[in-house]
Amino acid sequence: MKILVSFFALNNDVIKDVVSSDSPNYNLHKYFYSDHQSHKIIYTAEVHRTKLNKLVAKLGEDFPSHKLDLLYIPINDPIDITEIKDKLFKFLSKHRKDDIDVFISPGTGMMQIAWFLLHLSSIATTNLIQGRKASESKSNKPEFFSIDVEKSSIPYSAVLRQVYDENLKSDYVVGESIKVVYERARKIALTDNARVLIRGESGTGKEYLARYIHENSSRSNKPFIAVNCSALHDELLESRLFGHKRGSFTSAVQDHIGFFESADGGTIFLDEIGDISPRLQQSLLRVLQNGEIQPIGYTKNKSVDVRIISATNQPLEKLCSEGKFRWDLYYRINVTELELPPLRERSKNDLEDLIKLFIQRKAAYFNKPILKFNKAAKQKLFSYDFPGNIRELENLIEHFYVFCDKEIKETDFPKRLVEKSISSIKWSDITQQHFRYVLNLYDGNKTKAAKALGCSLNTLKKYL
Repeated sequence: MKILVSFFALNNDVIKDVVSSDSPNYNLHKYFYSDHQSHKIIYTAEVHRTKLNKLVAKLGEDFPSHKLDLLYIPINDPIDITEIKDKLFKFLSKHRKDDIDVFISPGTGMMQIAWFLLHLSSIATTNLIQGRKASESKSNKPEFFSIDVEKSSIPYSAVLRQVYDENLKSDYVVGESIKVVYERARKIALTDNARVLIRGESGTGKEYLARYIHENSSRSNKPFIAVNCSALHDELLESRLFGHKRGSFTSAVQDHIGFFESADGGTIFLDEIGDISPRLQQSLLRVLQNGEIQPIGYTKNKSVDVRIISATNQPLEKLCSEGKFRWDLYYRINVTELELPPLRERSKNDLEDLIKLFIQRKAAYFNKPILKFNKAAKQKLFSYDFPGNIRELENLIEHFYVFCDKEIKETDFPKRLVEKSISSIKWSDITQQHFRYVLNLYDGNKTKAAKALGCSLNTLKKYL
């Protein structure tokens, strides 16, 4: 199927409620649409629908044989390349068998970059189309031409990572200990406003768990917005969370709606909340106490109804004792608590089930046969402690599918894993390695492992 795809050009397709006869999408139909079976017009906010309907009516009137499909892809931040890329990735994933002409002229610069990156990744059969206005053309007519760029030969899944896919909700729900956590999360989800603090090391699936709570709550039809608090400096994080008024600081060239306002009625996930500054802790405390935000540059507060789920890999109690985190904020965010165990503390059966899950998924992802581990490779895999947890395990399996055809051998492991496996002569390292070996024999049961080792449970935990 040959289709056209483009964003709705809000400020150019419809001017003062009138469809411009020189607008990007109108000219696309007048000068480019030929043997296409459909034109999918993407709009990113419901408030754009009124103007979009005017464009659709005009195109239907002037080009009655052309088929139009409207596609709503909500984008909270039009300059957030990660969000745009992830959402367009999902769209293109559903059209891998189609021949797609992507008209990249409408949209923000970040939208155009996202189309370009996705095209290079070979996720689908895409052809990038650029438009030139009549005023800029030698023929005095609008022109459309393909952008000739060489696609990558690397499989698309090795270039682009899908942050979250609705079909993969149960990826991290493997093993009895994790099922217990998700059962507790389900009970939390049934209470509309109870705040949650999720503890766990990086890569244990904290955002998956937060999304699970959101999607099983009464807020599931409203936005879920995840914010990595450690990735943004104070001023930018404050602006992103609460919004700002044009001119309120040097780079504030236009009004910006913050995440809290965008997520009104839904859920905000604050990852790595232990990294925010004392000043922002005070601002966040005001939201939790009064349900109000104050965008930068505004004098009046705005009311918001948002459920807050926080996550951390740090001991917040210790930070509070050191004066780095507010006790009053700690008690506000920690109404209910969930903890995700690191992969090294989970049973051998859990690890086997996760490996099986990722092996099957990557086989389908790369359209390759199921890979098998030889004995030495399997032994190396089970002796590794995975400091990056489930995320590292999934990335490792993907690594194998990039470089292996049928069988995974010991030499196929990344260099960092090979170097890490070199035996240490330190007594503490040897002891730790042996303790982990025994714990693995007893499927992660610390009590049984400590008994077999002839040591106390506290001694076992110390070396782990």
